[in-house]
Amino acid sequence: MIFDLDDTLVHSDAVRAAFGRVADELRVARARMSTLLDSLPGRPAFEIFEALGMRRDVARAAAGRFMSLLHDLNESVPTVAYPDAASVLEALAESGSTLMLSTGSSPARAQKVLEQEGWDAFALVLGSDRECVKGAEHFTAIEATVAADGAWTAQAATVGDSPRDMALGAEAGVAVRIGIARDAEDASALRDAGATHVVSSLADILPILAA
Repeated sequence: MIFDLDDTLVHSDAVRAAFGRVADELRVARARMSTLLDSLPGRPAFEIFEALGMRRDVARAAAGRFMSLLHDLNESVPTVAYPDAASVLEALAESGSTLMLSTGSSPARAQKVLEQEGWDAFALVLGSDRECVKGAEHFTAIEATVAADGAWTAQAATVGDSPRDMALGAEAGVAVRIGIARDAEDASALRDAGATHVVSSLADILPILAA
């Protein structure tokens, strides 16, 4: 089971707030930044700034600034777990599923959120930094952990809130790709990106996996 973090297991306004602060510093209109984030959900910060047309060195510096601001904002804008997240993770762990986390957030932030919630059942936690970003590199790391021959994808499932999560799963050959659409308008985008199932809450994934 490969889970996304933000807007899948937890919710935090700190991410948008940090992007907004960097946009102000770079004289990018907040409306433009917000529109871009809506169109590229779940992307690492570096890719977001590159999508604004910045040179790679400028985008990397902006991503570093974003991570610094996010660290500070997390202290004042707490990350809150969705009500059903803990029970779903517990049920999956008890069933024998191997839980993994793949997020565009930094490794340090991912670990902090897991510690905050007491979620210690994850066998592998993959965050994004300059050495390894969410995407093909994460799937390479997962394969090295679970199986060298790549056959693991036929028995794997990925859960996320963004079309990118679904597309990455499809590209990697993950058999079950579950999109979380808490807003009905997001369902079609998830399906178009490769979701095999779309649900409105985390608890809804359990019957799918049981079947």
